[in-house]
Formats: sequence, structure tokens, C-alpha cells
Amino acid sequence: MSKSESKNSGSNILLLMSGSIACSKASSLVSAWTKHGSEVRVACTRSVAEFIGHAELADLGARMVFDNVFTPGHEMEHISLGKWADIIIAAPATSNLINKLSAGIADDAVSTVWQAAYGRGIPMVIVPAMNTRMWRYPATRESVRRLKRWGIHVLPVGKGQLACGEHGEGRMLEPAEILETVERLLAFDQKKTGKRVLVTAGGTRETIDSVRYIGNMSSGRTAARLTEELIAAGHELTWLGAEDAIRPASVERMVSYYSFADLEARLRELLGSGIYDVVIHAAAVSDFSLASIETSRGDVLENLRGKLSSESDLLLRLKKNPKLLNQLKSWSRNPSLMVIGFKLTDTDDLQQRIAAVRKQLDHPQIDAVVHNDLSEIGHEAHPFQLYAPMREPVHCADGEALAKTINKLMETAP
Repeated sequence: MSKSESKNSGSNILLLMSGSIACSKASSLVSAWTKHGSEVRVACTRSVAEFIGHAELADLGARMVFDNVFTPGHEMEHISLGKWADIIIAAPATSNLINKLSAGIADDAVSTVWQAAYGRGIPMVIVPAMNTRMWRYPATRESVRRLKRWGIHVLPVGKGQLACGEHGEGRMLEPAEILETVERLLAFDQKKTGKRVLVTAGGTRETIDSVRYIGNMSSGRTAARLTEELIAAGHELTWLGAEDAIRPASVERMVSYYSFADLEARLRELLGSGIYDVVIHAAAVSDFSLASIETSRGDVLENLRGKLSSESDLLLRLKKNPKLLNQLKSWSRNPSLMVIGFKLTDTDDLQQRIAAVRKQLDHPQIDAVVHNDLSEIGHEAHPFQLYAPMREPVHCADGEALAKTINKLMETAP
């Protein structure tokens, strides 16, 4: 199959396997990828040998099976495999493996390869397989949430008859579903023909003391979705996100920030390079930073270190932060930079919403504004409106539709 026929043709695919009855189902992935022209290597936990042998994996097309970090002559294999791979898929991923990866434990071939590969900007995928109660175990659920925040693509589990004879959640997805996901994620490896885009994500935190801060509820979910969709569309993305923001599953470059001052400094540095064509400023930036702290006795606390006492009332004085959105073009060495801002309102009054958007859009340094209202955001819905001068507003039902709309808008940028 030619490169044009399959996005994963010619790719280097690293399959990580942990001991599960689903190993036989996961092994069929090796054959499918190999037939499509990819090179497949496998790293296993020792327990995988209880379900499938090295020889069988080799017969299916695996060019290498790695299960021991202390094998003579292969001591650095856990490093080199991560550098070699275009994508890493942990399938099947047992509850033991998922919780180890979340906890930062690296004590076997699979977990050491995983840690050594993290942060390289390649897609990393987890395909869970376990009993229903193990899937619902609190530690497992928390580990899944944590891994997703770190930018790991965790696939859902299937529901049906389990190997233990019970019926419920926990089945590993069928190979066809896994193959489709891998095909989509590998799209970012194709030659970039689109724009160079900087996306900001998450919310700033303004420190009060060593344990307290002023912040907001932004998760960075929308920015992560936009990043993934625009990568799939062929653009080159840099993700500039808060330290606790949800991270995209695959992105060439990740940069993090904490406070307003951090974000401002990172934006000045990145835009000063002049390489970006578009900035999508989705970060929720604090309008205020801490100016001073006064006690109930009128004492002003300066150069505070450690944790504030909770024995008395405190008065926090805030200072207004400048609007970063209005300065992005002036910091860029690219005179044709397109700037797309975000505006969140919280009102049922349509005219107030439009006025808030118009105020932002009237600024000469802003080319388009994405608007949503807090009252319309729920677990099942997250609609947007995209406004641009001389264009009709475009309603977007969700993040995927918004990404497609922004992609069309970027096509008009010089």
C-alpha cells in the first residue's frame, strides 16, 4: 500500500504490551500495520509471555521484541526505541500498567520505554483492558484523568462479555477501532503544508503565598482539541499552556507557564522569533494580579515567603493586568500575523454578548474572536460563535466544528 493510500504506511510503530488475555487480540495489530508498510517493534512486560510468545510476534511481523532492560548489548534500548518511534501504543494496557505510568514508576521494559519517550512530541496512546471493577477502581480512574491531562490519548473501553465470564465495561477495543485511531493520530507526521500556529491554553494563577493563588476554572480542553484538529489538518502547532491544563495528544512543541508574568514572557519570546503565522489565544488570562496584602491591623506584608496565617482577616489589593491579546502583533516580527482571540461572557442578554465581542473585535490588532457564554456550556454541549470583520458570524456546535471554521479562516491569511 502506498503512502498516499495509508497515513501510517512507512511509519515506525512501537507497540507496548502488558500481560492480559487481550494480548492475542492486540497481536493482530502487528500484522495489520506490517501489511500496510509500517515497521513495528514490540516492548513487553514479562507477563506477556504467559499469553503470547516472542516467536509468534515475530511471525506476525514484529521486527524486534524487547522485554528486558538488562539484556547484554541492549542496555540503552529503552532510550533508542522512544527516539525511533513515530507513535507509541500501549495495548493491552492493564490497570497495573496504567497506574504505574501515572505514578511515574519505571521498573520494566514497558514503563522505562514509556518514560524515556514522553515529551518528544509524538502521539502516545493507551488502550485499556481489564475487569469492570478494576476499570472503576478509584486509583485507575484518577490515573486515567492524570494521563489525559499530560497529553496522553487514552482510548475508551468496550462493553460486553469479559474473559472472567462477567458482563460489563473493560474490554479492549476491537483492532479495527485501534487502527483507525492510530491512522488519525499519525496524520501529524505528514509533511506540513499549512500555517505555523501558536495556541495558548488553560488559566493563569497569581500567587498569594506558598499554597494559595488567584485563578480561574479554565481546563484548556478547547485549546487541546483545537491543537489536535489543526495538526490533523496539516498545520505546525506550538502549544503554550498552563502547567495543569489538559494537553493535546500530539504536538511538535509544548511550552508551559504559571502566572500572567510567565505567560507574557513566553509570548514575547515565541512571537519575537517571527516564525508564527497565526496565534489562537484561548488562554484564560487573569485580569488582576496581587499588588499587596494587608492585615486587619493595617500592616502591609511584602516579600512574603511561606504560608499566610489564617488567624486574622486579610485584605488583598489587586492591580489590573494589561490585555495581552491587544499586544501580540506588536511583539511579533511577522507583520502578517493573524490573531484570533476568545471572549467568554456570562449573560442571557444577547446585546450584551455582542457588545463584549465587538469591543474586542474593534481593536486593530485582533482579526477574529471566538465567543461562548457560560450559560451554554455543559457536559454534553459546548457551542461557539466565530466573529470576523466583514463576515457573518459562524455558529460552531463543538470544538471540532470550531477547528474546521478556524482552519477555513486561516486559509485567507497571507
